Amino acid sequence: MFFATILMASAVAAAGAEVPPGTPIVLIRVVRTDIFDLSDPETSAWPYRWANALHVLTQERFIRSLLLFREGDKLDPARLAESERILRDTGFLSPVTITALPSPGGAEVVVEAHDQWTLEVGVSFGMFGKRKHYGAALSDENFLGWGKTIDVEYESDSERTTWTFKYKDPLLLGSRWALELEHRKASDGKTNAFQLEYPFYSLVTPRAGGIEWRKESLTDYLYSNNHKTVSGSVDRHHFLVWGGIRLPSDGMFTNRLILGVFSDTSKFADWRWADGRPYPTPEGREMQGFQVGWDHQADRWSVVRGFRSWQRQEDVPLGPNWGAFAGFSLPIFGADRTRIPLSGYFNLGSLRGRQYSWLSASATGRLEQGGVSNSITHLDVGTAQTGSVGWRARVAVDFSHNLDGDQQLTLGADTGLRGWDPDTFDGTSRALANVEWRHQLTGEVLHLGIIGIAVFVDAGTTWNPRVGPSTKGWRKDAGVSVLIESTRAALLRVVRIEAAWPDRGKGPLILISSQSLF
Repeated sequence: MFFATILMASAVAAAGAEVPPGTPIVLIRVVRTDIFDLSDPETSAWPYRWANALHVLTQERFIRSLLLFREGDKLDPARLAESERILRDTGFLSPVTITALPSPGGAEVVVEAHDQWTLEVGVSFGMFGKRKHYGAALSDENFLGWGKTIDVEYESDSERTTWTFKYKDPLLLGSRWALELEHRKASDGKTNAFQLEYPFYSLVTPRAGGIEWRKESLTDYLYSNNHKTVSGSVDRHHFLVWGGIRLPSDGMFTNRLILGVFSDTSKFADWRWADGRPYPTPEGREMQGFQVGWDHQADRWSVVRGFRSWQRQEDVPLGPNWGAFAGFSLPIFGADRTRIPLSGYFNLGSLRGRQYSWLSASATGRLEQGGVSNSITHLDVGTAQTGSVGWRARVAVDFSHNLDGDQQLTLGADTGLRGWDPDTFDGTSRALANVEWRHQLTGEVLHLGIIGIAVFVDAGTTWNPRVGPSTKGWRKDAGVSVLIESTRAALLRVVRIEAAWPDRGKGPLILISSQSLF
């Protein structure tokens, strides 16, 4: 039914029945499709019927609340396209198609959205060589079909065991206000966080604002050779009140001015080497003051399939998008000394045929007495052939200067050098290159997933180590992957099962992960 509606709308458009911009919208029709189409003999058996019965279809009112247009508005193709992106951005609606059709007196807008499975009850497992992660969860990203997230999760990894409780409501009390709550109880501390904001939910949102609060107390670590080499306690406290306005701009670009008042405090104590010897305790910081920022967004996007996953719609930005932010932490506001935290980002994309290419850059740091501190500049350049088969490659570099004592930039399987255990190589700067060829092997197996394979080569280097060995030149690996895309669940995108052989040492290293590499 869902795909039949799409085909019908496409046929109408192909016949020349296009609706010109500015036409009044006289009707908005929302077509919701459950996980499985029970009218299809291939998905009408009892497992599919049970899945639909257990799943609560996304509420029509929730979908309508996210749309950027209402009945009576004039048709604006840009708002239809952005509404599609907003619906897909929920993570549990895919595919999404919004089509304008001729109707007596104006235009009928048809919103077609396909639900994904969101309820997670069970266990999770991940492995990067010797480092393993496992857990159990009871969570739902679309509780009762209203887009709310409720998450109770247990996790255990090399650093700590953790119980996490999260609640997220993107439309608090039916408004555009969003609420997030988090409580995390770990074996070495706890974290509490609160966020209430009226976000820039659209490029045309005129104003936004909010309040953030986060407090965490735990044990932090520095690594080398996949082992905890240094540990110490850290207490961090973050508070921010902010507001922003959209400045006058044309339809293609959006500029925003953002102002805020912030407080960031970090305290460190009892840092030691693994054998008990004292380690230089990182310097604490108490920053309080105001901040100002400028955000520039381009309304240039493309919808692709076969970038990170094969079947799902993915919105890729073309940009250019950029932002620059500066804070002023001064003793007059209660800060320990004058500091100016700075941050910025830039990204640009290009889609030519099947080839999507991107450039992404970001920088953070502080200006203070003595110069620049804790600056990290990140650059990521890549290209990928979308579709069922193709090559992809990227280069990522992180440069740092005068890094804080609690920071390091390690390299290993978790950061993309898949032939070595996580955090094998230490550094305060690093570079990484990945080349991969992927091939989709099957269609949708049992209407649940797609299976593919990949072969890859990685190379990386670190320099200026802090507590352990650097790579001492470039380290390389090569390997193969089995990729499994979940086509009906929002919880897992693509599971990677990989074996990587390093150019030195033993192998292979086995990896199991649901995180996208790039």
